[in-house]
Amino acid sequence: MFGIGMPELLMILVVALLVLGPKRLPEVARSLGRGMAEFRRASSELRHSLTIPPEEPSEKERSKPEPERKAEEKRNADEPRNE
Repeated sequence: MFGIGMPELLMILVVALLVLGPKRLPEVARSLGRGMAEFRRASSELRHSLTIPPEEPSEKERSKPEPERKAEEKRNADEPRNE
């Protein structure tokens, strides 16, 4: 765990207890855990979005003639997106 042994971890916890106090230490630990979980979730979503293969055209799209498909793609690209 980051090259920190048990004695170092205990020393960090004792210093944190002295600095923050017994009432505030659980609050800080909870918010730190939530922040780390949110960061982990966001990085996982980013990694997933970068590894998703591009979507294949559907059977309906493949059956359209080439000029009609290109015209529809251009129309879709010109429309503003509601995000």
